[in-house]
Amino acid sequence: MRLQEAAIEGTDPAGRSVLPAALAYPEDRGPCDHLRSVCRFKCVSTTWRDLISHPIHRKKLPQTLSGFFTKHDDDTETMPCSVLHFTNISGRGPPLISPSFDFLPVHTRVFPLNTCNGLILCACDPIGDMTEFHDFVCNPTTKEWVALPDSKLGHMRRIRYLGFNPAVSPHFYVFEFFVDYERFPPLLNRVEVYSFETGERVHREDNDVLPFDRRLSSVFFNGCLHYVTIDHSIAVRDTQGKACRSIPAPDNEEYGFIQQSQGRLHYANFESDDEDVMTRLVVYVLEDYENQQWALKHTAEASYVLGRTCSKHARRFEWVAIHPDCNTIFYVLGCSNILMSYDMDRQEVQAICSLGKDTQKVYLPYVPLFSESQALHL
Repeated sequence: MRLQEAAIEGTDPAGRSVLPAALAYPEDRGPCDHLRSVCRFKCVSTTWRDLISHPIHRKKLPQTLSGFFTKHDDDTETMPCSVLHFTNISGRGPPLISPSFDFLPVHTRVFPLNTCNGLILCACDPIGDMTEFHDFVCNPTTKEWVALPDSKLGHMRRIRYLGFNPAVSPHFYVFEFFVDYERFPPLLNRVEVYSFETGERVHREDNDVLPFDRRLSSVFFNGCLHYVTIDHSIAVRDTQGKACRSIPAPDNEEYGFIQQSQGRLHYANFESDDEDVMTRLVVYVLEDYENQQWALKHTAEASYVLGRTCSKHARRFEWVAIHPDCNTIFYVLGCSNILMSYDMDRQEVQAICSLGKDTQKVYLPYVPLFSESQALHL
């Protein structure tokens, strides 16, 4: 049997299982050039479908940004409600990840709160036998999940984030920020961190917490949660809830955006003139983490990236993501919430698709995790 024929059948001449050549990840192409999912090859034959779905082969597939979860208004319900969608990074085809979360024991009114390295923190309305649980951490790619016991302060208004790095530990953390919205600006008054490894929460109360806004970005990086504050800095909390450092933002502009890309912390924003019109996109990379040294990575005219100039306070613009593996920024623009991308290397702007006017301002990037997680085995 020729090697090509053997590959199509799923074995090499020695009888060992192999991935078809068409599914191999090209070594001379970066992950951003290989945006079309390998999942589309499942329809070629049952053999290819089984090869792609096999746990051993799934671990060999490229794990990079696949798309985005978004929330939308649901006009079909008599009560105000939201529905969940998943948009592929290409903007085309059926969703690679099912937004129904029907593998969870409670999958009505389930919405993602935060994503981190393949895991998703979800909130739900408790029903039936699951009345003591409000939150789940799950992997929609492998359909594994674990229910989280609710905090004793669950009745208080809080903001929750997920911390997980499978390259370092199989365990995850859930950061809960309890915010006093009666003060302006809203202030943190308590932080709790749930560790799956210990099954316990640690809490911390202090009077010098930084001003906080749930709309601002965050990222789990170097084993700590980093989040942007409204005083133009990046606060850092460790897994014990301690505020261990504050990194000054590289500019004094509002609405800064942080993400992890290519192993480093990135910061993106738009500079404005004296009339509050955005003039220039700037992207910085934190080259020296210990000494908090930022380096300017890229600049571009705002009118080119946005297609027009606009007032920062009147703009219809939202950050979505910086690609974790290459120099591409994703954002939403306009009344129809057009999902856009800007390739910094090629200096190309692309309109991916319209997310619709009913889209709420929740955009969660998702990188699939094909390997099974020890933390989700119950």
